[in-house]
Amino acid sequence: MIEPSASTDSASPAPLRIMLLDDNAIDRETCRRHLARVGNSSYEFLEHNSVDGAIERVLEYKPQCILLDYHLHDGTGLHFLDALSIIGGPKTYPVVMLTGTGSERIAVEVMKTGAQDYLSKDHLNPELLQRSIESAIYRANAERLLEEQRREMERLFREAQNANAQKDRFFATLSHELRTPLTPVLAVVSQTDLTDFSMEDFKETFAMIRRNVEVEARLIDDLLDITRITSGKLQIHTRSMDLHEVLKHSAEACDSERQAKGIRLDWNLTKDTIQLHADPARIQQVFWNLLKNAIKFTPDDGVIIVTTRKAGHMVEIEVADTGIGLPTTGVERIFDAFEQGNSEVTKKFGGLGLGLAISKALVAAHGGRIGAANRVESSGAVFTVRLPLGGESRNTAQTTSAPAPAAHAIPAGITILLVEDHLDSASVLRRILTARGYHVHVASTVRKALELFQAHPIDCVVSDLGLPDASGIELMEQISKMRPVPAVAISGYGQDSDVQRSLAAGFDQHLTKPVDVQRLLQALQTLIAS
Repeated sequence: MIEPSASTDSASPAPLRIMLLDDNAIDRETCRRHLARVGNSSYEFLEHNSVDGAIERVLEYKPQCILLDYHLHDGTGLHFLDALSIIGGPKTYPVVMLTGTGSERIAVEVMKTGAQDYLSKDHLNPELLQRSIESAIYRANAERLLEEQRREMERLFREAQNANAQKDRFFATLSHELRTPLTPVLAVVSQTDLTDFSMEDFKETFAMIRRNVEVEARLIDDLLDITRITSGKLQIHTRSMDLHEVLKHSAEACDSERQAKGIRLDWNLTKDTIQLHADPARIQQVFWNLLKNAIKFTPDDGVIIVTTRKAGHMVEIEVADTGIGLPTTGVERIFDAFEQGNSEVTKKFGGLGLGLAISKALVAAHGGRIGAANRVESSGAVFTVRLPLGGESRNTAQTTSAPAPAAHAIPAGITILLVEDHLDSASVLRRILTARGYHVHVASTVRKALELFQAHPIDCVVSDLGLPDASGIELMEQISKMRPVPAVAISGYGQDSDVQRSLAAGFDQHLTKPVDVQRLLQALQTLIAS
């Protein structure tokens, strides 16, 4: 066993933690020298030379990537991977397998176990090794992100199964809506050889994943939105946005479906940038619903045309297609929930029409209108959305994000108690809060949180509600009995009843997961300032 050592510059960012699991000291040194020659990254190394004790070292060191030799004196790399699977496997600790044999059979075995990459020592060079490490870390992070989204959807689906039969159709449609943003993410993770990606490719792909995951998170709230729509309590969060940019993002979310049918997408946009004061995620939701409908009802090798034009104080956006068109009667009903036109169309194309119903409500919430008609000059349908320039809203429940307070609004020496049992979430939030000048104490249980609250002069509490030994509600009730302190609740549940329960327990604000970091920082600054 060899202790960790660093190869880094004091001015560099935190080095990547690399575990070298190889019984050949010369090969370990070769890897170190290769990575030392790559000037744009820094590394910290832990060296180990056997399968025995390796898992314990992984748990202790928590490497960000493992360079694993296939042939070890007390076993093979596959033996280590079997043991690694017990603590999360390569999705938790990315693995690049190194071997001197170059056997195709071994490569297949290695990749089946979940290793992110397989390299021959005979062809190793600094650039290839660095690219493989970065690719392995990126792929593992993307797979974990995708897995978290899948688990969240599965939780929602299990809850949906307990609903009555009348709502089954609603949840079936919503499941389709939830899966759409995952399509480009899954395509990158499953089908792309990331070792060939440039750093610019990594940046663009990560931006795409982040964008679609953000939309996915917003769409999860559709389980509650349909109720809010009918009760007139739908909320939107507005800011200045570029309409054309949002339209392009909507199209990207539908690209795989469109390309599978060979449908061409034509853009006929105004030359001027069109700025709206609107909710970007909701506007994107509207137009990907329209584009998905156009793709569904347009035959292979058809055309979809997106047009924008200014009309006085309004902007008009048209989504036209060369599909089957709309029914000659009852066109207005296509915007009703679960309506898809005549029964023959429903049987052929499926779907329940929920997307158009939600789109109509979202457009109305922005003070706009949506309509549909058959194209005059050719077959197909055209949907027209009219939105006000300047973003006038007719939704009385609208909330508009206020600008964040200036950085100097944080008084010096503010101490926050962060209570979160999800270790990755706690780690990220702690780093963010510490970087903003807060002192942060972290607890993963109610018991530990109470101990820290009594031992330190806590100025503010940020707590998850789902904790292993009790709930955040119970924690806040006990803290409130000791002394009043500003507090923010974090929860995966965001119904009005959940919010009211948090406020009744002593929390000042209730934020729904996934937490918008800017909203959390703004909430803390507001509470501390007051």
